[in-house]
Amino acid sequence: MSPWLPRWLARRASPELTALREAGFVALDLETTGLDARRDAVVSVAAVPFLGGQPRPGYATLVNPERPIPPASTAIHGLTDDMVAAAPRIDRVLAALDDVLDGTPVLAGHGVDFDLAVLERERRQRGLPRLAIPALDTLLLAAALNPGWPDYTLERVASRAGVEVVGRHTAEGDALTAGRILLALLPALEGRGFRTVGELLWLQRQTRAKL
Repeated sequence: MSPWLPRWLARRASPELTALREAGFVALDLETTGLDARRDAVVSVAAVPFLGGQPRPGYATLVNPERPIPPASTAIHGLTDDMVAAAPRIDRVLAALDDVLDGTPVLAGHGVDFDLAVLERERRQRGLPRLAIPALDTLLLAAALNPGWPDYTLERVASRAGVEVVGRHTAEGDALTAGRILLALLPALEGRGFRTVGELLWLQRQTRAKL
């Protein structure tokens, strides 16, 4: 059974009213064959639960994209056709993700809109329902707190937040980093009155409209 389910059932009616510290979250990241969410395929995925302020064992796998990985993408994440040839295909990965995310109150990631757009396209093509889970974006939350920064790359935000970047451009490494960034940003967000999942979602919507 999902570790989230008992918590989720207790507050099923209004999860957005729950404080993020109490709710916990799952940090999500994908590596893909490119940067076009309408066309590119997944080559690795990680979903890392954070409970009580600590990462817990989650799900991470390479994915066979059933197409060649362009050299320009390999240059970023280091994954080659040979490395993913024996990996599961996206159909199996989506089913495994559904199990991992069962009852998850909120997702988190850095630039997570891209990851969700890719997953939703893959789900839609297979007749699967949408992921009805709210998602917090550490890029947008960092921008809300620090509107004057020149950019909000994972490296910059992690450095400013005092978070070590480990395994950059691996799905598991980037998911862990994003989750730790969210925890590092949380005291400043709470200090400004943004404590619940709903309040944080409102803040990032306002920030997205300004970027």
